[in-house]
Amino acid sequence: MRRKSISAQEIERLTAELEVDYTLRSWEIDAGPKMLRITAPDPTESNLRTATARSTAHRMRSAELLHGRDGLAPAPEATDRNAPQWSELWPSARAMAAYFGHCVRMRSVDAVDVSCGLGTAGLGAAAKGARVELLHHDPEALRFAKFNAMQNGFPHVTTREFDWKTERLPGNAGSLIFADVLYAEANFEHVFRMLSDNLSPGRTAFLAEPGRLVATSFFEELRKTDYRVRLDMERVEDVHSSNYYLVSILRIKKED
Repeated sequence: MRRKSISAQEIERLTAELEVDYTLRSWEIDAGPKMLRITAPDPTESNLRTATARSTAHRMRSAELLHGRDGLAPAPEATDRNAPQWSELWPSARAMAAYFGHCVRMRSVDAVDVSCGLGTAGLGAAAKGARVELLHHDPEALRFAKFNAMQNGFPHVTTREFDWKTERLPGNAGSLIFADVLYAEANFEHVFRMLSDNLSPGRTAFLAEPGRLVATSFFEELRKTDYRVRLDMERVEDVHSSNYYLVSILRIKKED
């Protein structure tokens, strides 16, 4: 079935809706055969802090969504530590998008981008033909993730409000995408749980990690499992400085 196209007028309307609440900034991201346009809120704007307060209030309405949120360290590359983590264009997400574009066949693969942020990594998979669902606990993150899917011509990419630390996906979810989730040791068990419960047999989970010291013990535990693991590297430039990141990309496969 032919996919529905998106008109320029529709994108203009969606952009105007975002601009009511945010000052926007955009980047062009290498995703192999396609350059992705990724839009995010400007972290220097007070409206972003207003949105952060709004999303915090949203989470407060459901007590179980508060578990596991203490002690999360902001990314070393974050430009504003008062801004929510989803609003940052993460090196790991950019590396994952480039990796899908240059190194992976994803056509007709079902994939779930866990804690998707702006949607960058998952949209890299969509650019290679994957059927992608973007998951995040924050509705403001999903608002941007869906907008980024639309402006890149992927109206078929779906979003779901989902907290991967406190909620459970039912059954197999195809391939899993994790872009920089190993920033806290408490997250390791959630990654292993989703690999066990939701990675379809014969499919691959993709995990991007930018060299955090805390992730070392995760890799040690992963070696003890019976998953097949392949390690590749992607180099990405920092969008805010002349620095670059060497991001590890793990392909974790569950046997049939």
